[in-house]
Amino acid sequence: MQCIQGENRDGFYVQPLMKRIWAVQLDILKIVDTICKNHNLKYYAWYGTLLGAVRNHGFIPWDDDMDLAMIREDYEKFQHLSESELPDGWKILKVSPTLIRILNTDIIRLDQEFLDKSHGCPFIIGVDIFCLDYIPQDKQEEQLWLNLFWASINLYEHWNLFRGDTEWENGKWDQLKNIEELTGYHFDTQSSILEQLYEITDKIAAMYWDSGSDEITVVSSLYHNNAYRIPRSHFDRIIDVTFENTTIPVLADYDLLCKLSYGKDYMTPIKSFVHSDIEKQISLLREHFKKQGKVLPECFDMEFKK
Repeated sequence: MQCIQGENRDGFYVQPLMKRIWAVQLDILKIVDTICKNHNLKYYAWYGTLLGAVRNHGFIPWDDDMDLAMIREDYEKFQHLSESELPDGWKILKVSPTLIRILNTDIIRLDQEFLDKSHGCPFIIGVDIFCLDYIPQDKQEEQLWLNLFWASINLYEHWNLFRGDTEWENGKWDQLKNIEELTGYHFDTQSSILEQLYEITDKIAAMYWDSGSDEITVVSSLYHNNAYRIPRSHFDRIIDVTFENTTIPVLADYDLLCKLSYGKDYMTPIKSFVHSDIEKQISLLREHFKKQGKVLPECFDMEFKK
């Protein structure tokens, strides 16, 4: 197993486990890149990964995830191809409508064969891929589309959240009927409503893929920030930027994207720590060792900044 050491970056100590997590994510990136190149699909660094690429030429030192994006056509083709072209044991997780995650495993694994392949990291590690959709050109139509998307994804995210709340239980079915009336989609109450909500919400986001629109967005980001619009022409100019020990494709006009997400001073680092998923997995593994009367090995542990 490769020895990976911690290091100081921008006055921040990157712990060895974080470096192992990054190494796995770079492995996932390599597979995504291979599938895309083999099938002439395009992907782009997005959100924190884009910021890390242009500012740090790699991961933001206190960041533990990787964000990519694909335009709708390539996003859907990639999902289909990945079902047969991902390595054995890897998974596609449908996180939410317009967002998937490529995982190197779906369980925490301590077997040596897996640890050797994953740089000594036993955890479920993923790379997020966001879907980029086309914005309708008519402003009134755009607002209706956004409201419909938000009504549907909000219902999807909260469907099982308030079990036992009679008011919510009754109200959610009324909301479901409203979506049926607006979309013409019929929900089968004998099948999983959650899976159907995922499907219809994703279809709502994709409604204008062939509209000739000149603006592209991540629909959930546009709902919260009306300025979150990327001219279609921006996708004509792509550059490869150094990212750790490889390169990653970035929109040549990345300045607009970075300002939309992080403001005009995006080149000034602001430490922000979000490790909820990895922290949860470490807690589970710590409990596993505790039940055996053992202590979690240091190589599987990490201190979390608050």
